Amino acid sequence: MGVVHEPNPTAARRELALYFRTVREQRKRGLDELAEYLAVSEAQASRLDKGARGLRPGDVRRLATWYELPNTERDRLLALATESRKRGWWQQVDLPESYRTLIGMEQAADTINEYCHSTIPGLLQTRDYARAASAGNAPDLSPEQIEMAVDVRMRRQEVLEREQAPRLWVVIDEAALARTTGGPAVMREQFEHLISATLRPGITVQIIDFEYGTHPGHSHFILVRTGGVLPNLVYLETLGRADSTSDSDIARYRRVWEHLTALALSPRESRDRIERYVKRLAP
Repeated sequence: MGVVHEPNPTAARRELALYFRTVREQRKRGLDELAEYLAVSEAQASRLDKGARGLRPGDVRRLATWYELPNTERDRLLALATESRKRGWWQQVDLPESYRTLIGMEQAADTINEYCHSTIPGLLQTRDYARAASAGNAPDLSPEQIEMAVDVRMRRQEVLEREQAPRLWVVIDEAALARTTGGPAVMREQFEHLISATLRPGITVQIIDFEYGTHPGHSHFILVRTGGVLPNLVYLETLGRADSTSDSDIARYRRVWEHLTALALSPRESRDRIERYVKRLAP
């Protein structure tokens, strides 16, 4: 799987927000001044500043004038604004809205933290494992719907192949390793894929072993952080597919995440534990 070169509206939106926030701070202009110039409330100006609301081409023209940017720079930013308003591939597929939000935020992420208690994280699944897991998690889906879900999951993984890929850090309950999803051959391939992932820079895998006992990881969740350029997100993979950018929700799951990483095996010990499962499945 190669580096993704297709248009990325979320990345364009992130670059625009970061650029204009940096210029505003360099020119020592406050949010109140920005709000007054754009004739919006300070809360709306803050959302623009953080990238929570995309900049329209008209906004870009006015800001380029305010900051006295050269025409060449204005034209580049206008192209970014046009790109940022295109629909991403995930917006052209029939998906729950919160799942679309997750995928879009992954495109802008600098860090993705995921905890799984019964399956391997989606960004590290093989195709055969993803197919078996999708069928097991949603037995009412048709074969065509399962294949679509698998295709989306495989395409999500392309974010890890980008030149500036987000850092991925996952914590997996050992129960996910013990469940023979799809049969021994599928699990063996999945374990080998997971071991290869542990050797890649920018990817950390930790296992919470059975010996630990009860812990606060009761549900599958994903924390997406964007380095402050766009709002952070917590995504709860439940039947309702919920997501939240609330500071209180993110802080709560951040505390749970820190607890889970502290009690899990080290990355080296985790790789050893996965290798133990590979040996059990040796043909």
